[in-house]
Amino acid sequence: MRGSAYIIAAWLATAAITLGGCSWNRNQINQADLERRVAGVVPGQTTVAELEAMAGGPPTSITPIGAKQLYAYTYGDAKSEALTLLIINIGKTNLGIDTALFLIDENGIVESARVGQNSKDLPWEWWAFGG
Repeated sequence: MRGSAYIIAAWLATAAITLGGCSWNRNQINQADLERRVAGVVPGQTTVAELEAMAGGPPTSITPIGAKQLYAYTYGDAKSEALTLLIINIGKTNLGIDTALFLIDENGIVESARVGQNSKDLPWEWWAFGG
């Protein structure tokens, strides 16, 4: 009886050491719902102050283009899953980064707007090898 208890204890210890676990992680870069928040931008009417209020703050970068300025907001989503074992670790990360670009004229009015959608509805992918 005593020998079988040692065997069971050894088997449980081996299982605990080798079976590790699973992990899920999600990171949102800046404010991932920027697309929804700036949907009310109307080129030719929206001012810089209104744009910044809708976006929740100043842009990630401002690039001068002659008398105009290009406001860029970077945002996105990342989702990671992993099976972590003592012997082998298998993981996958999906990352979608977007940029929203707003061309501001010399009067501080949004002249044009382009909003990326690469990170929209980023899926969780459970299999680390391929598609």
